[in-house]
Amino acid sequence: MITEKTFVRNDRQGFDKAFEIVESFAADNKFSRKQTMHLRLLTEEMLGMVQTIAGEFTADFYLQKEGDEVSIHLEAETEMNSDKRRELIAASSSKKNSAVKGIMGKIRELIEVGLEDYNEVGKLQVQYGVNPVSYGMMGMDNETMSQAMLTWSLNQYKDSLSDADAGSDKDSYQEAWDELEKSIVANIADDIKVGIRQDKLEMVITKKFEQG
Repeated sequence: MITEKTFVRNDRQGFDKAFEIVESFAADNKFSRKQTMHLRLLTEEMLGMVQTIAGEFTADFYLQKEGDEVSIHLEAETEMNSDKRRELIAASSSKKNSAVKGIMGKIRELIEVGLEDYNEVGKLQVQYGVNPVSYGMMGMDNETMSQAMLTWSLNQYKDSLSDADAGSDKDSYQEAWDELEKSIVANIADDIKVGIRQDKLEMVITKKFEQG
């Protein structure tokens, strides 16, 4: 089951329609009040991240259900003209000296850099605190999410933190775990995936909703 698609922009255009789709989807699937609240919270987290993306950003939003698993999708084309690209780089560059906080903040930066330059995504470093931690440490890999996308997965990120030896980066790793514990989306979602290739961005939040 796939819902209709609606566009959302970082100026909040389309947000009301997106929430209407969520409420209708929950009603059609006879979700409980708690399940509906979780679905709405995950959507709010996704759309809240959209609002913070630098430059002009428009994407398709929709929901999909397969068995008990529901996925919330955000899909955007990344082809940009040179003027828009320069504007985006200028806007995002103004934040480069600030540490990126929170899981959704890291996802936002991943998307922004994907819009700027696909080839730079694998080289990204994001600071948890004082010490930089690379996106390689955050779960970036070369497996296929959609064709030949470079992907980031929340579950892979958690696994990499569990397997890592903090060593001299103890404070950074502790901050990363604190972010996970405080994150609404990280505690509710079963997984979050971000896929980037040269002409497309995908973000997918998945959650299982067992039916009574």
